[in-house]
Formats: sequence, structure tokens, C-alpha cells
Amino acid sequence: MVNIAQDLLVSENNANDHFSKIASNYKELRTTDVDHIEYIKKLLDKKSNIDIADVGCGDGRYSLEILKSFENCYLHCIDFNENMIEHLKNYLTKKKFTNFCARAGDARKLSLENDSMDSIMTFNAIHHFDLDKFFSESNEILKDDGQLIIYTRLRNQNYKSIWGKYFPLFGDMETRLYELNELEECAENADLKIKSTRVFGHVRTSSLERLVQQAKGNHYSTFALYDEETFDESLEIFQKNMQKNFSNLEQITWHDENILLEIVK
Repeated sequence: MVNIAQDLLVSENNANDHFSKIASNYKELRTTDVDHIEYIKKLLDKKSNIDIADVGCGDGRYSLEILKSFENCYLHCIDFNENMIEHLKNYLTKKKFTNFCARAGDARKLSLENDSMDSIMTFNAIHHFDLDKFFSESNEILKDDGQLIIYTRLRNQNYKSIWGKYFPLFGDMETRLYELNELEECAENADLKIKSTRVFGHVRTSSLERLVQQAKGNHYSTFALYDEETFDESLEIFQKNMQKNFSNLEQITWHDENILLEIVK
């Protein structure tokens, strides 16, 4: 019989080890898009002096953008990885922000008061959560007119990325992502509903050298799911695929997609 709790614990421990290893250079490995932050600002435009929770905040890349966009907010930064939290604290403090708090915490139990948050946000992180428990917890913590904002990549969007198309096993290996109907079902089970969705497309340009550096640096946690031999073989094939499909390896261009969900009670 499969022990689901044990499997979840192993997955969490592996993810925690992964993010501890890359915490110090995570900002250099990842791309930070901001167009969806402007969109969120419009969604919350009529609210002032708001309390926001950034769950799965990582090293603070998006926490910074929230603080810059919402001048009258107080931001609660929560992540399960203590190394990431320490980097976030230093990062936001150096940026002269004081209207935030940060702590290591679990998306299953956020330790925030019921009916206390105007908005709960999470960016590219829900595939690391126990989604049913996170939705249930969010329902308790949000005010009646509050909004849960989820920014993520669907499984089908992942297959269409440059990694999903050209890096062997990448799409199949990443089983933690959801499709929209699965998110809708999870929301309904927690007495929440998806009010709106919007797809954000981004044109990317990079050199092959940079892409190889990102893969070796595990800039997506998916790469940490490969064993060493399989990763090395896949990386070699990826480079051959790049050489075959792109004439200029200094200016490789592709299109990425993410989706933003606005969820309410």
C-alpha cells in the first residue's frame, strides 16, 4: 500500500534541500516578470491599508514587487525554507522596506488569524503545496471580500516551454503542476470559486550558454528530480536540440506562458 503521508514528507524534504542549496543565487537563476503585478494592482485598486500574505515567497523577488506596488500594505512573507527567508529579510531590508514580516511556515497551516487577510498571493509555488489544505486554510484566513491570487504554470504550458519542448523528460518529470480544471475542483472543494483567469505570455531570449548554466544550477526544481546520469544525458541532448532548431545560439528566442487566477469566497 502506498503511504501518501510518507511520500509527501520525502517530497517536502527533497524540495527543502533543493531550495537551501540554491538560495544564495536564486535571483540570478530565475527571471522575474512584473506585468502580472500591475494586473493584480488593478484587481485590488479600491483597497487601501491592506494586509497581504505572500506564501511560498522564496528569496523575496515578488515580495519586493508587491511592496513597491502597494504602498499602504503590510506584507506577511511565508516560506517553508529558512534559508530563503533569511535571504528575503536581508534583501528587503537593504531595499529600505520595513512594512513586512517574514518567517518560515507551512502552506497547510499559515498561522495567520482568521478573517485577517485582504489578499493571499503565491507566485510559481503552488506545486509545492498540499493544495486542498492550502485552499481550506486560505478560506479561513481571507476576509469576506478578500482574494486569493495564484500565479502559476499549468502542465500544458510547461510542455510548451523551451524546456518542455527540447529538454528530454522535462514535461513528463514535472508531475506536480496542475491543469485549470484541477484547480477549479480544488477551489470548489474548499468553498472557493475562481472569479477570473488571465494568461500572461512572455517572449524570452537567451544564449545557449546561459540556458545550460540555468539547468545546471537547477533554476527549476524539476531538474532536481533527475538522477545525475539522466540529467547529464538529457542536457547533452538538449544542447543538440538547440543546435538543430536555432541558427543563432547567442539569441535563442521562445515564448513562455503562465496563468493568473483570482479566487474568492
